[in-house]
Amino acid sequence: MTRFRFNWEKAVQAIDFLAQNQPGITQYYVCKVIFFADREHILDYGRPISGDKFVAMEHGPVPSSVLNLLKLDSGWPDEILDVLQSRVVIETDGNKQHIISRGNQDVPALSGSDKEYLLAALQQYGHMSFGRLKQISHEDPAYEAAWEQPGNANEMNIDLWFDALDDPVKAKKQIEEYVKCSA
Repeated sequence: MTRFRFNWEKAVQAIDFLAQNQPGITQYYVCKVIFFADREHILDYGRPISGDKFVAMEHGPVPSSVLNLLKLDSGWPDEILDVLQSRVVIETDGNKQHIISRGNQDVPALSGSDKEYLLAALQQYGHMSFGRLKQISHEDPAYEAAWEQPGNANEMNIDLWFDALDDPVKAKKQIEEYVKCSA
């Protein structure tokens, strides 16, 4: 199973970037937009945006480290939480968390294609109804396979994404090379 190294700095900047472009975006939509952006970026460029591991949860695929960053009791080191809190405010409203950017800060850790894919995913999925977004995200083959396994929050095998490509073997080899080089 392909795994990437999670880049918390890029993840924090991606959260802020989404909050800058959709003030008050909820935790659910941040997670779904990052999922779709990361998936498409991996398929098109052979590298992730966040490097997060995706897990199958009741309401669809979730980037597990991003979700944990957005929790008040995440267990992340104070230094990382301080960086996140210097960029965004997380307001709790019942069971929803709204993320608000503290200002139009630069996002130097994000490449041009990272920002392009995050914006495209935000435009496509950021205003869908909860039910429709849940339905679409449940159609992901890696999600379906992980959800069928016993237990909760099973890791999704992103190698299943490559099966839909014209040359899945070549794509998997390129990903393996990227993982080796970034290790």
